[in-house]
Amino acid sequence: MRATIFVTDDDQNVCSALSRRLVKKGHLVRSFHSGASLIEALEHEIPDLLFLDLKMPEMDGLETLRQIRQTIPKTLIFMLTAYGSVEDAVEAMRLGAYDFLIKSIDFSTVEPALHRAITFLELRRRIEFSAFEKQRQYSWEHVIARSPAMTKVIEQLKILDAQDAPFVFLQGEVGTGKEFLARILHYNSRKHLGPFVTVSCNEQSGSLLEPQIFGYERGAFSGASQSMPGALEHSDGGTLFVDEIEHLSIPVQGSLAEAIRTRSFCRMGGFDRLPINNRLVVTSATPQDQTGYKDIFHPELLSLLQKRQLFIPPLRERKEDIIPLVIKTIQVYGEEIGRPKLDIDSSIPPLLDTYPFPGNIRELEAMIRRAVLCSQGPVLTSLDFYSQHPGEGDGLSPNIGRVLFEIGQHSLQDIQVMVIDEVLRFTKQDRERAARYLQISKQALDDYIQLRKNFSHTTERS
Repeated sequence: MRATIFVTDDDQNVCSALSRRLVKKGHLVRSFHSGASLIEALEHEIPDLLFLDLKMPEMDGLETLRQIRQTIPKTLIFMLTAYGSVEDAVEAMRLGAYDFLIKSIDFSTVEPALHRAITFLELRRRIEFSAFEKQRQYSWEHVIARSPAMTKVIEQLKILDAQDAPFVFLQGEVGTGKEFLARILHYNSRKHLGPFVTVSCNEQSGSLLEPQIFGYERGAFSGASQSMPGALEHSDGGTLFVDEIEHLSIPVQGSLAEAIRTRSFCRMGGFDRLPINNRLVVTSATPQDQTGYKDIFHPELLSLLQKRQLFIPPLRERKEDIIPLVIKTIQVYGEEIGRPKLDIDSSIPPLLDTYPFPGNIRELEAMIRRAVLCSQGPVLTSLDFYSQHPGEGDGLSPNIGRVLFEIGQHSLQDIQVMVIDEVLRFTKQDRERAARYLQISKQALDDYIQLRKNFSHTTERS
């Protein structure tokens, strides 16, 4: 990494020697001989690293540090001295210095300190870039919300975020995008620099969930040979996402309710209450009107969660969002596999509009990915949406007709008859619907059926 480094020392020989050494390492270096000239330069450029002499006339290094620390909060500052004291070192570190170095003739202390600092800067840049990419990926603009139902959800989420709500309850069917919305909420909140920690509850996880969420002290249970933090601690300063909370046992739900209410918790086997500094987002796929809804939730937890409960509509209730979701998925997946200019033809919207999407957005995305892989050209057609496993109820199989014919043995007229018979079978002999799907008049279809009957009678008499 090539760093921008400022060197400030009233001794011009020291300043020049250190600057030359840093330039040989490939860094961009500027030198100054007083605190005042440094402060003036910082109005125009912010360095990655700063070497600052402790003992300078007029304005010493500590006073300079006091004045500049708030101006350059991310700059790593090394204090230099030929005869420093412990008190000076302590004060420099208190003011925000990164390190305290003793000058030497060969600058032997600078090399290892510089290496550590460059490594730290590289790591920080990667983390910041990753955080920036996450924020870009999960910006509010990336949420597809053309439908009134989804627009309302986004408005409610923004209100909860503005209120800095400590917990949110997202209720909706499997595949409706609850985790995606939780990440949207996280990366657009004041806690976006904190971690996003996920706990997936299911019927198999059982007793593992309590230590996973709360952590435990040594000896809390058989096999607990050392203390371990849980998800509540790992998500400190960020967001804890607990998926399908209905599978959490009632006693553990009660402990979680107490943690939400008091904003503190105890590890398993512990007595000290630890503060909570995160946002809790929990989800449930259980329908709100299901019989026994209250039997699967701890009453205190349910009462708390319902205060900030949002219902995520299934895809069949937000049909205005289907085609925008299709286009977005095609663009994202197309870029992943090196086909960035894919599009859909006019047959796709009516085809998808009639499908109920029991698996919601998750099913739609899987369907699109499969169609992209099956497609040959730059435009997806209804043929690309054929289910790969007929009869298993996946994909669009309920709305797809299949006509099998032997090449060279069936004429175009034979195939036409097969297509019409298949559409009549699909519509359960509803001629009006069949004619609409075939894009012919009902009279033309009636004429065809009558001709078929006449042909059948003639064949039987012969």
